Amino acid sequence: MWSNVLLTDAGFYYDNELDKPLTALIQRFESMLEKPFNETKILFIPTAAMQDKDKATEISDRLQNELLQMGILPDNITTHDIDGSLTEHDVMTFDVVYFTGGNTPYLAKRVREAAFDEIVRKFVYANKVYVGMSAGSYLAMTNFNVDGLKESSPMDFAGLGLINAYFTVHCEPGTPNRADFPLPHISLSTNQAIAVRWNGYEVITEPIKESWV
Repeated sequence: MWSNVLLTDAGFYYDNELDKPLTALIQRFESMLEKPFNETKILFIPTAAMQDKDKATEISDRLQNELLQMGILPDNITTHDIDGSLTEHDVMTFDVVYFTGGNTPYLAKRVREAAFDEIVRKFVYANKVYVGMSAGSYLAMTNFNVDGLKESSPMDFAGLGLINAYFTVHCEPGTPNRADFPLPHISLSTNQAIAVRWNGYEVITEPIKESWV
């Protein structure tokens, strides 16, 4: 029974500023690990943004700086653009798989073509940690085409099926959840994440400090 999927809206720091930690999210991430941050090995996957190399670099630098700020060691972060070269055994040597933001359909296509979806599911079922940010979080849904759910082809928008709900990222705080879905819907904001386990999920929220806005 697995319990270590963490789907963030925009990472672990508010407005991407390293002096504004989303402490509740960081603590939940830490609780999912069986070792301290400075011993944690992360497979970092910026594939969702790789259609635009400048964007991929910007996202990668920002999110990796967050990990370093949290205490992850540089040598323990391995960047991988999904290409089919990693075996299940290779991936299982890591403690965390971290999918960044970008283009979700492009990410899902690359994941399917490399048969990386089955590897990641086995990784999660082994109770290792999956972290998503934006597109990387959307990938965890069964169908990530939230705005066109009724019209979408299941194959074109098929995710990993790790969460029994739908969600929308980058919402303004206080945005109501929608009621027109066959499953519950979550409006996710910058200061939030969804912690998912085999039998449910929990929305985690870090209060926004007045000094931050």
